[in-house]
Amino acid sequence: MVRFFVATALIGLLIAGSALMVMGGKQNAVAGTSPMAASSVSQRSGTQISPSPIRRCMNMGGALEAPEEGLWGYTIRDKDFTTLKLAGFDTVRIPIKWSAHTDRTAPYTIDPAFLARVDHVVRTATRTGLQVIINVHHYDRLNDHPERELPRFYAIWDQLIAHYASAPHSVMFEFLNEPHSKMTIARVDELNRNLLIRVRRNDPARWVIMGGGDWGNLSGLVKTDPPYDPRAMVTFHYYSPFEFTHQGAPWAYKKVPLGQVWGTSEDRQAVTRDLSNAARWRDLVGMPMFLGEFGVYEKVPDAQRFLWAHHVRHTSEALGFGWCHWDYATSLGVYDLQTERFKPGVLNALLGQ
Repeated sequence: MVRFFVATALIGLLIAGSALMVMGGKQNAVAGTSPMAASSVSQRSGTQISPSPIRRCMNMGGALEAPEEGLWGYTIRDKDFTTLKLAGFDTVRIPIKWSAHTDRTAPYTIDPAFLARVDHVVRTATRTGLQVIINVHHYDRLNDHPERELPRFYAIWDQLIAHYASAPHSVMFEFLNEPHSKMTIARVDELNRNLLIRVRRNDPARWVIMGGGDWGNLSGLVKTDPPYDPRAMVTFHYYSPFEFTHQGAPWAYKKVPLGQVWGTSEDRQAVTRDLSNAARWRDLVGMPMFLGEFGVYEKVPDAQRFLWAHHVRHTSEALGFGWCHWDYATSLGVYDLQTERFKPGVLNALLGQ
């Protein structure tokens, strides 16, 4: 397989050097969590935490995470990366459903045409000056049948690790989005350890991102025992209170009618408490915390959506988290593809004071 970025590696490395900066699951809301993972986690308390390379990120949701790009109403456009860079974002997260484009039998080859499309997206974002996170998204069969699907999952990552070996280190790997069901905490811990070993065999400096179980919620993350690595981050997704963020969403596991409001002192304190719990756990594991998803369904009035988003983002930054809003232009989107403008109030909520 031809490795990525051979011709543009020098440009990418320059971008990566200038872009390094010091500083979620949609099925369930994060409850206030206090239990911390034991074993080796507690032994790392006091470890010097590396600065997070991510500060302000946008999820390019609804595109390559669909079974076919465009099927869910959005196809990533080159100009979208310029729009985000000029607005002030430094990173994009690219959710990708590799399982829909990989052979079902060994050696589990990724479709070359699909890989070329992902290459174009990653290369374009990188040339624009954005850092890029690529992940494995919506691998539903893995969650339902991990014993059967894990060899295929590892084969996907073995191909990606080799393919992007020459990519600049501004390209980051996130192992698995929102594991749940039969992907237990123990299996997630094993997966994180195994993939970190695979990446580090030939790539000691690339940033990797490790999450927990329970749909990627904080409650699942704090139960894990992630392997320590100075170039690794831990991540969770935040959509609490679920009854507010997912009101009116027809695909939500719990149907909540529109009309829910958020913004009281108690509401704000609950969010601050949850995120502060995440910060305490980060300090125990000794790795940067990445808030990989947060957002509110598009049918909620924008003033309410962005009031909540501002508080989550502002609190996250105060705690030293890098963050990534979900999402750019689909069901929790902040950009209007018809008017080609950001929705009113969102840039102030995410990038203002």
